[in-house]
Amino acid sequence: MCFDFHPKDTNLYLAGTEEGLIHKCSRLCNKQFLKTYRGHKGPVYRVAWNPFTTDMFLSCSVDWSVILWHQDSQTPILTFSSTTTVVHDIMWSPKSAFIFAAASESKVEIWDLSISILDPVITRFADPGAKFTSVLFAKNTDCLLVGDSRGEVGVFELQDLAASSSTEVRFPGKRQCFSKPAHLVLPQTEAAVTELS
Repeated sequence: MCFDFHPKDTNLYLAGTEEGLIHKCSRLCNKQFLKTYRGHKGPVYRVAWNPFTTDMFLSCSVDWSVILWHQDSQTPILTFSSTTTVVHDIMWSPKSAFIFAAASESKVEIWDLSISILDPVITRFADPGAKFTSVLFAKNTDCLLVGDSRGEVGVFELQDLAASSSTEVRFPGKRQCFSKPAHLVLPQTEAAVTELS
């Protein structure tokens, strides 16, 4: 259903399947999977390596959930399920190891794991008659592009969202810490989103 190459080791890639499994594979070992991750109850629509903390990745599925994984563990770290519709797409922010966007049929969400692991920091609902299908963070500006079932692309300006290039990932209420040398700068104001006309 989907795949994503590792950001540093281009021999490694993840493959999401119709059965709800995610396989870690290597181009050097094409006869078997290196590891299989079980956590989704339906087809996996997207997998995405974290570009900063490259041993972690996200997956989303028809089962209404987004799951955060560590490549060394076949048990999910966190499961996010704030919607009751299919989650079509996910993407990590190119500016922070903590921020990702998720597009479900009814809404698009931006999560900042440094602020909350329970609720998204921004939620934007789809217009009547439209379903969100894809998300893409712009690399050179603070914008999020969102595709929908009508063939339209909405461009949203992100204001006051953390723009740290931190690679230190700590989860509130968890003892786990996955880090590389850096520090996170938290935003001083609430995150806001405005649609550009």
